[in-house]
Amino acid sequence: MALIHHVVTGQAGPPIVFVHGFGCALSDWDAQVAHFSPHYQTITLDLRGHGESFGAAAECSIERYGADVAEVLRALRLPPAILVGHSMGCRVETEVALQAPNTRRR
Repeated sequence: MALIHHVVTGQAGPPIVFVHGFGCALSDWDAQVAHFSPHYQTITLDLRGHGESFGAAAECSIERYGADVAEVLRALRLPPAILVGHSMGCRVETEVALQAPNTRRR
């Protein structure tokens, strides 16, 4: 599968990765991106089956979401990132940290 839909904004500072909750989309983070992107690189994404990312119900799980986010981080070749999640996004970020521990800041 191609990478899930994501948007990279800003270039300075450590990257901040924002992951939305169930039934939401990357646009839920617009205010945070506007605030942080002048000083940090921000990455927002639509989880599989949300927003502009395709995904059948059978493909949607916390583990699959975490793998998708980790794949985006690896593909972008980011330095360790600050992971931020809302609601279900918090569980996804925990899964990212488990599946790809070198992609998060300690």
